[in-house]
Amino acid sequence: MPPAADTRIQVPNTGSDSPEAEKWVVPRVTGADSASLEASTGGPRFLQKRLLLICKTIALIDVVYYALFALALSLDSKDDFFTLLTQSFSLETLGEYGLLTLIAVGARLCPNSIGALRALDAGLLLGLGTLWSSWCFIHPYPALGAYEMVLALVAAPLLRAVLVPSSGVRTFLLTAGACVPGLIASFVAPRMRHLTMMTPATLGILVLNWCSLGTAFSTVASTVIYGLRREVKRARRLGQYTLLGKLGQGGMGVVYLARHALLRRRTVVKLLSGSTSPLALDRFEREVQITSQLTHPNTIAVYDFGRTEDGLFYYAMEHLEGSDLEALVAATGPCPPARVIHILRQACGALEEAHARGLLHRDIKPSNLFLCPRRGPSDVVKVLDFGLVKQLNDPAQSRGASRAGSLVGTPLYMSPEQIAGSSELDARSDLYALGAVGYFLLTGAPLFDGKTTIEVCCQHLHAAPLLPSARLGQALPADLEFVIMKCLEKNPKARYANAREMRSALFACQNADAWREDDALAWWAEHERALDAARITLERDERPATIAVDWSQRRGSDAQPSFRRPFASLTKENCEPPPTSTVPEGA
Repeated sequence: MPPAADTRIQVPNTGSDSPEAEKWVVPRVTGADSASLEASTGGPRFLQKRLLLICKTIALIDVVYYALFALALSLDSKDDFFTLLTQSFSLETLGEYGLLTLIAVGARLCPNSIGALRALDAGLLLGLGTLWSSWCFIHPYPALGAYEMVLALVAAPLLRAVLVPSSGVRTFLLTAGACVPGLIASFVAPRMRHLTMMTPATLGILVLNWCSLGTAFSTVASTVIYGLRREVKRARRLGQYTLLGKLGQGGMGVVYLARHALLRRRTVVKLLSGSTSPLALDRFEREVQITSQLTHPNTIAVYDFGRTEDGLFYYAMEHLEGSDLEALVAATGPCPPARVIHILRQACGALEEAHARGLLHRDIKPSNLFLCPRRGPSDVVKVLDFGLVKQLNDPAQSRGASRAGSLVGTPLYMSPEQIAGSSELDARSDLYALGAVGYFLLTGAPLFDGKTTIEVCCQHLHAAPLLPSARLGQALPADLEFVIMKCLEKNPKARYANAREMRSALFACQNADAWREDDALAWWAEHERALDAARITLERDERPATIAVDWSQRRGSDAQPSFRRPFASLTKENCEPPPTSTVPEGA
C-alpha cells in the first residue's frame, strides 16, 4: 500500500464535516472471543474464572508458607530444611490440596451453571475452615496451631471477598460458617491436650475475637466491591443493551459489542463521546435517523438509537461475522472475476436504495464493504459506515453541514468531482468509488499509487488508469473490464447514470453467475485463518485513512481564495512531483 494511503490529514479548525471522518470497522468476533468478553464482564464464566484463580492463589501461598515455616524451624533445629519441609506436609495439608483440586475440577466441569459454581464457592471456604481447625489438634504447639489457624481464617475469607463476586450477606454467612469449626476446636483441643499456658476459655475468646474481626473485614470488603461491580454493570447498560466489550475507538466515540437484554441478540453499539460539537451531533443524529430507514439486505441494519442518562448519543447496528474486502485481498490476493461481479452487483443494490432516498455515501472503499460467509446464501455483502452520508437536495446540509470547498472521503477511492470539492455531487460519484473498489478486487492494488495524498488526488483528476488486465499482467473478461473502466470515467456524464444501470451491466457479463455458493463455502473454509492474520496486520499498519478538510474554515496567512477548492485548479502539468533535493547528512 502506498504511503499516501496511510496518511491521516489533520487541519486545524476544520468545519462540521471533520467529526464524521472516522473509520469504524466492525471486526469479526469468534465464539472464543465472545466467551472471553463475557468472562471479563460477569456471569457464570467470570465466577468460574475467579474460583480457579483463588484455588491457584491459595495453593501458591501454602507452598511459600510451608517453605518459610520450615526455613524458620531449621535455624533452631538439628534437622535440615528439607527434612522439616517434608514433615510440614501432614494429612491436613494433603487434604487441603485435595479440596483445592476438587473445587478447580468442579469449576471446569460446570462453566455455565451459576448454582453449581456458588455451591463450589461455599464448599471451598467451609471445607478450608474445617481442615484448618485440625491445626489445634495436630500442631506440635497447640497455642501456635490456634494462632496459625486464626491467621488463615482471617486471610482466606478476605482474599475471597476481593476475588469472588459476592454480596455482603453471603460473605458474612460463609465466613462465619468457616470460623465455627475453628472456634469449637479452640475450646476443645486445649482440654484434650492439657494446655497449661492459658485456659481453654481464654484461648477460645481470643480466637473468637480475631474471627469476628476477620468476618467484619471480609463482609465490608465484599459489600464495597460487590457494590462497585453493580455500579459498573449499570454503567455498561445503554437502554436495553448491555455492553460486553470494546471493539474499537476513535476521535468521536467508542464501538462496543453488546447484547439486547430481552432479545438476547448480539449487536454493535457506537457510543459518541461527550466532546462532540452540538452541530455535528445534530447532523449525526439526523443521518442515523435517515440511515435507519434503509432496509436493503445488503446495507448494514441500524436497530436503535438514543441517548444515555448522561446525554451521550448512541446507536445500535447489526453484528456481522466475516471480513471486509481490504482484509480479503490482503489475505489471498486478487479475486476471481466472477466473485468480483457477485460482490459489486450486491453493493449496487444497496446504493440503489440509498440513492433513491437521496443519500450519497461518499466513502465507498474496500474496508466499508463487508463480506459475510453465512447469511443463508454465502458471500453476502454489507455496505457499512454511512458516517459521511450526504442527503442530496437537503437545505440544512447546503447551509453548512456539507458546504462546497470541503474535502471528505478516502483519497484512494474518491471521484474527481469529490476531490475538486464540487457542490453538485450525485450518485455517479459513489459509482466511481465502487468502480475503484472493483479495480482493487481484480488487481489486488488501488487504482492509483502515489507518495502523497496530493499526488493521488491529482492522478484521480488527470491520469488515465491502466486497464485492470494490464495492471494484473493477465487477461480478464473484456465485458467486466468495460464496466469497471466506464465507472472510472473522469466526466460523470460518461459513467453509468445510476446504480441500477451498473447492476444491469454486471448481470449482462458473460460469467455473471459463475461464482456459486459451493465456491464461496470452500473459499471460506480454506482461508479463514489467513483472514485473521491479514486483519491483525491491517489494524497494526493502519488502513487507508478517511479525511475531512473544510478549506473555507482555514485561518491564517495561507487562507487565500484559491484554497476554497484546493484541487480544482490543479492542472496535469502542475500535478507533476517537484524535483527531489538532496539534503546533506546532519542538516
